[in-house]
Amino acid sequence: MLFLLVGAFLSGNASNCKNTAKVGETLPAWSEGMLDIHAVNTARGECTFFILPDGTTMVVDAGEFIHQSKNLRNDAQRPNEFTRPADTYANYMRHFSPRKDSIDYFMLSHFHMDHMGQLEPEYSVSPNGNYIESGLTALYDRMPFRTIIDRAYPDFDAIEVKARSEKSLDNYRKFLECHIKKGNLKAEALKLGSEKQISLQYNPQKYSSCKIKNLCANGYVWKEGKPFNCYEPGEIRENGASCGFLLSYGDFDYLTAGDLNGGNTDTQKTLAEAVGKEIEATKSNHHLSPKTMNEATMAILKPQVMVTQSFYVRTIQPDQEIIQKIATGKTRQYFTNIDNSLIETNPEVYKNCAAIGGHVVIRVMPGGKEFYVIMLDDTDNAYRVKSIDGPFKSKK
Repeated sequence: MLFLLVGAFLSGNASNCKNTAKVGETLPAWSEGMLDIHAVNTARGECTFFILPDGTTMVVDAGEFIHQSKNLRNDAQRPNEFTRPADTYANYMRHFSPRKDSIDYFMLSHFHMDHMGQLEPEYSVSPNGNYIESGLTALYDRMPFRTIIDRAYPDFDAIEVKARSEKSLDNYRKFLECHIKKGNLKAEALKLGSEKQISLQYNPQKYSSCKIKNLCANGYVWKEGKPFNCYEPGEIRENGASCGFLLSYGDFDYLTAGDLNGGNTDTQKTLAEAVGKEIEATKSNHHLSPKTMNEATMAILKPQVMVTQSFYVRTIQPDQEIIQKIATGKTRQYFTNIDNSLIETNPEVYKNCAAIGGHVVIRVMPGGKEFYVIMLDDTDNAYRVKSIDGPFKSKK
């Protein structure tokens, strides 16, 4: 995988970074007061792992599929074709998490296989219950979480949008029923507008400036103190129903909203208006597909950093034109995967991207006034640093 880096690159040593990271060496562990946001790369689904300043942990999505789609070619699986994505996620989290036995929160953005897991023929029934281990259910069996949040629990039959894969959704429901009955797991629907549903578990008083505000789900955006419906009846599809939130720590803000897009592109602008300010970092919506991260949205948010988790080998995901448009501004772009064939065919598209290929870590320093973007080698479990970009200063 070609690796690109331009701009603020601290060659080999980030001397201003607490727990000094060095290129070629394993990334130092999180320490109290830091905020870590890890885009964990398997090239077989989306997964983001958070360590909040007091050590509270959260995962958003754990996609898993191993067979290539009929009409799509995938990038090479990471770290190799023999290691299941769920094992990769669990290994990564055990390595970096301050607690090696469990995760505090899991949020499922929406019911698609690259975010929750596909039922592959090779996958077996869990020894812990009558469900197949895939994606988030497989991760739970390896690294259990205490609370899971999705867009529909408990009334999945009443949701307006039906998931594309009813089999995966049925398997998810079996998983929930099993572990809720055992008392191992608490499940909730996302509470729109809440700043308390996801909260610090270990020292909230000390890090009171760290908050997570739920901003979108089921086609609604929490704006000006009330839910705003962004879709006409029958228009919304699963991607547009994605859950999303704003994570703030001091002056630092990070936005994530699953695969939010849909036919009504004003949904993204509405979400940006709900945020109502410039932010430091964002996950790109829907792997930077066409119509995502549109100009109206970017004009409001003006993120310094954008992370795209991509794994299909095609020119519309991520979209070549959008990459170029964003590259003309001040937002630096980081990609977990872009196939070499695309880079070689369209070098002008990618020449201004900050970095391509690997796990992407946003490490926010204590207090939230500055942060770094660190790329990690994804070809083994050593988690060696490939590059360090920064420091970036948070906007007041």
